[in-house]
Order: sequence, then C-alpha cells, then structure tokens
Amino acid sequence: MFRDLRTQLLLWIILPLAILLIGVSFFSVNSHQNAMRDMVLERDGTVARATAAQWSDNLTSHARILPTLDPAQPPMCDTSCAAFDGGIATFDSNGNLLSALPSTDAWKNRQALVTLLLSSHDTFSPPFAENGVIRILVAAPSPHDRNLLVGAFTPPSFAELGFGHHGVAYLVDKTGKIIAHPDSTRIGENMSAHEGIAEVIRGEAGATFHHTADGAELVVGYAPIAPPGWGLIIEEPWAEVVAPMFQYSTLLPLVLLFAAILALGAIYFGVRNIVRPLQQLAQAANRIAYGDYGAAEQRVGGIREVEELRETLDSMAHQVQSAQTAMQNYISTIMRGQEDERVRLAHELHDDTIQSLIALQQRIEMAQKAFAKDPALANAKMDELKHMLTETLVSVRRFVRDLRPTYLQDLGLIPALEMLARESHAEFKVEGTEVRLDAERELALFRIVQEALRNVSKHARATQLAVTLSFDTDTATASIEDNGVGFDAPDTPTAYAQSGHFGLTGMQERAQLFGGNVYIKSERGKGTRVIVYVPVKN
Repeated sequence: MFRDLRTQLLLWIILPLAILLIGVSFFSVNSHQNAMRDMVLERDGTVARATAAQWSDNLTSHARILPTLDPAQPPMCDTSCAAFDGGIATFDSNGNLLSALPSTDAWKNRQALVTLLLSSHDTFSPPFAENGVIRILVAAPSPHDRNLLVGAFTPPSFAELGFGHHGVAYLVDKTGKIIAHPDSTRIGENMSAHEGIAEVIRGEAGATFHHTADGAELVVGYAPIAPPGWGLIIEEPWAEVVAPMFQYSTLLPLVLLFAAILALGAIYFGVRNIVRPLQQLAQAANRIAYGDYGAAEQRVGGIREVEELRETLDSMAHQVQSAQTAMQNYISTIMRGQEDERVRLAHELHDDTIQSLIALQQRIEMAQKAFAKDPALANAKMDELKHMLTETLVSVRRFVRDLRPTYLQDLGLIPALEMLARESHAEFKVEGTEVRLDAERELALFRIVQEALRNVSKHARATQLAVTLSFDTDTATASIEDNGVGFDAPDTPTAYAQSGHFGLTGMQERAQLFGGNVYIKSERGKGTRVIVYVPVKN
C-alpha cells in the first residue's frame, strides 16, 4: 500500500520539504525573536535608566535648591521659587504651618502628607495627585532656625513611557509597593514578587521578562531613582512588541497551509504527469500482450522519461511483432522443410532402395534359373547380387545416420563430429580436456555442426574446411571455418529469420535452448566462420 507513486511522493518529497520548510521557518522566527528580545530588553533597560537618571537629577536639584529659599521673606525668593510650582511652606517641629507661599489653603490640604513626611524622616513624599497634577513634597531643614522647609513640585512625567497600547510605567518604594501608577487603583499594591523589583530595590538597573498568571509575557525595564530609593518600572506586553507575522501561533497555520498547498501541487503534478501516463502505458502494455502491437504508438504526455518509456515500449512491441512474424515464417519454412525431407526420403527410398530391392529380386530369379543351366553364370550373378546388396546397405545406413546419429549415441560427441568432418573432407581437431555433456547438449552440438557443414557443401564452394571442438571448465565450443565465397551475415541473431537464413535460425534456437549462442562471422570473398558455444551444465 506504500509503493504507489502518490505515497512515495508524499513520503520522500512532500514530507521532507514540509519538515524542512517548517524547520527553516521556525529557526528563522526563533532567531528573529531572540534578536528582538535582546534588542527590546536593551531598549527598555536604556529607557528606564535614562528616565530614572532624569528623575534623580530632578529630585536632587529640588532638594538642593529648597534650603536656599525663605518663604517668610518673599523678596528673597527669586526665580528659584519657580522650580516649586506647588509652593513652599515652613513648619515647626510639631508640624504646625508657620508660613506658606503662595497661600496657606493648599498647604492645609497637604497637612496629612507633611505629617507623614516629618514622622518618616524622609526627604521626599510619594507622588500624589492634586487638581489633576502629580506632585511631590520635598523637605529640608531651614538654615536660619529649627523649622522645616517643605516644597511642592511637579516631577517629570512618565506616563508616556508605556510602549504600545497596554504598556505602562510606574514607581515603587523601597519595599516594592506601588507609589505611582497611571491606574490609581493599583497604588499600594505589593509588587515585591514581580520580576525586576528585587533588583531595582538593590539599586540595579536592567531589563527582564515576566510571565503573568494568565500566561502573558511582559518586557520589564527597571532602574533605581537614587535620592529616595524608589524604583522606576516600565512594562509592555511582548505580544505587542514582536510583529504578528513572527509569532509562532500565527506563523504555524500559515506554514502548514503553504506546506499543504505545496503537497497538493506536487501530488497533482505527479498524478497528471506521471501516474496517468503510466496507467495509460500499463493499458497499452496489456493490449500489446493480446496482440495489439500498435497500442503504444500514441503519445501519453507527461514528463520526458515517461514519453521515453512509451517510445521504448512501442519499439519493443514492433520488435516482438517482427520476431513473431519471423518465427511464423521460420515455423512455416521448417514445416515445408520437413515435408520436403519426407518427399526426398520417399523419392530416394523409391528410386534407390526400392529399385535396388526390385533389381535384387530379378537377379535372384535369374540366378535361380542359371543354377540349373550354367553354374558359372550363377556364380557371377551371385557376386553381382552381393555388390548390389552392399550398396543398398550403405544407402540405408546413410538414411538412418541422417535420421539418427548412431555414432553419437554409441561413441560420443568427438567420434561423431570426427565422422562428420571426414565425410565433409574437413580437418578436425580437439582442444582442451574433453568434458562429456548430457545427451541433449551433445545432440544439439552435433546437429548445429551438421547443419553448418551442410551449408558449406551447398553454398560456400570452399577448398579448405576446418572443424575445431574446444572444452574449458564451463563451456564446450565448436568452430566451423571455411575459405569459401562468404555472404553478408546479419548483424543480430534476431535478423536471421527476417533475411531468410532459416538454417542459421534453427542453429541459434538449438543453442539457446541450453543457454548457449551461435555467432556468424562472414564477408564476401573471405570465407565464413561459425562459432557455437553451449554451457557444460545448466
């Protein structure tokens, strides 16, 4: 079930290409995402450090300017007071408001923050919202007395630091609690378990990834804000950073769809250009088997190799047709030859043997009559009868030898071939150590040599003729060579019958029955050499 072309295309072409395509795609995406992660981490870490440095400079600057100002003497409050856009106030050690710029109303609303600032002995208060504006309080001892100077100012904005639609930036205090966040409901939330919080509390800056409880991945940039010990945190979803085309969840269906389209295209190509033409060739071969030798003449289309296969099949069909026609002619010739041989034997038996027997009968009658009248004449007649009987026996033995080689059966192949050579006035020699063949092989070699010698006597007009029988470990080879007129030998054995050399075809058929062959080498005026070999064993 796995040997059909569709399955082979799928197993050895489509699947490897699909796996390679998916592998290359994911390797490329993975490499791209790794590079993107490193780049985004570096970017967010750099932005966090730069923003934290800006905040640190801003807080330090306000803490340094505040002791130089005296809200009780407004003329002395030069342009430096502009840095405290929320005003400046003086409080005693118990937190009572002594003086304020520009008015005391705003500072009365900040009384709770001031009290918390005094009790914690911190320099800066957490950011707080006031009339839609984020402000920070900074406290410093008054240089003139034991009172406390407190200034309110607007810090640099970090709301625009959130990247993408869901990115956000916020501040945490020394314990990891949120002290400033665009979402006011999250202020006071403990973030100590969040990635980057522990590092920023330790004064480290950098960027990392954080996985939320719902499986989302966040890019977290963090940096410390030095004077108050706060930490700036920047978060953005990773899914919004990487392009959607380079996300595994989006890419996988596209790759699989492309692989499926590629597979369907390859299968369609294979079916249209390979499978269907091969099926048509199979049908043509089946029709050829039933005798329709022109079934493969029409083109079947498809790839070039299939068309070459059709041409080869068509050529083979015509060769089979020619061979069949030649075989039919050969069989007809053999049948005619058999009939001619029967007629010849009948004529010879009638004209020679029967006539000799009739003459013998007449001579016997004459001898019987001569016995009574002339004994000397009777003896002469008896001698004549003896001579005629001898000639008749020779003739009958010749017929019998042609029909059944007794020398071969009684003495073996070498004496039988030697007898044939002697009758044909040919030189005979044996090469190698004799290997006795089975009866069928010896008979085949004998008949082939007999036919070759008969052809020489009929057609060659040769003055020299040699028969050589050679033996080796595996093969017995007979060679018949003459210096006769020669002929145009066909190039291939299959052409023997087509050119009318049915005797050669018969020799070839006899040799091929045992896995042997017959080779003819001949040129006009240069004689002919017939080489036949037969394997010693099957």
